[in-house]
Amino acid sequence: MFSPKSVAIVGGSGQMGQWFAKLFREHGAQVTLYGRNKAKCAGIAKKLGVHSGSIGQGLSKAQLVMIAVSPQSFGNVAENIGPYIRPGQRVIDITSVKEMPVKAMHRHMGKAITLGTHPMFGPLASPQGQNFILTPTSAAERGFALELEPYLRRMGFTVVLMGPKKHDAAIGSMLSLTHFIGFVTADTWRELGMHSILPASSTSFTYLKSFVNSIVGSSPELYSYLQIHVKHAYVSESVFVRKSKEWAAMVKGRREGRLRSRMAGLRGYMGKLD
Repeated sequence: MFSPKSVAIVGGSGQMGQWFAKLFREHGAQVTLYGRNKAKCAGIAKKLGVHSGSIGQGLSKAQLVMIAVSPQSFGNVAENIGPYIRPGQRVIDITSVKEMPVKAMHRHMGKAITLGTHPMFGPLASPQGQNFILTPTSAAERGFALELEPYLRRMGFTVVLMGPKKHDAAIGSMLSLTHFIGFVTADTWRELGMHSILPASSTSFTYLKSFVNSIVGSSPELYSYLQIHVKHAYVSESVFVRKSKEWAAMVKGRREGRLRSRMAGLRGYMGKLD
């Protein structure tokens, strides 16, 4: 099992970087944060009870390097830290897409053992039962993934292995569609003036509002990037729009029997998702 005693987090002042800093520290690792704003990073590190440093000082000594930056800046960050990564050093990223960062790590850190990963949760979640995806592309990376897997499971994660291409296809059908539904629902409520009838809201509306708030309250920079750059996002969203029109047409046409049949027929399918 790969159990790092020292972890360097590049992008450590971000929400996910801070969340992982606390988690690694709780599991006995010495954690050092690295970021563009050294003063900010130092302040956050002090608050978390970890260390901070500059890229040229100490990065190569860490047993594990985690890159926790946005997809938009990942290429530049990988290029900038590449000269400080030693041969054989373990490096992972936690970006929401995988094909692009995996290629960037191969290009700029070719002598290291890199691994694309995606924690499928936000920074406020408990690790217990949360999905953590690993995307190895070579025998060396698969070996690293198999060493890292028990360490992540010990933290409480559920670990899934798949290729970067399959991951990004899944994200288009899952995360991007989920975000799309959340934002479109909020936009619909705004146009309908739903805020005026909140005192009369139902339990199901309250559940849906909580989901929509979790989407709308997240990073528009990240979510807009995923909508535009994840290859399969538009495909799944186009299906959703087409299905919405089909259901709206049944309502408009007052086809109650057809609606009832479609509703009942979906129960069996949803059971497959459990």
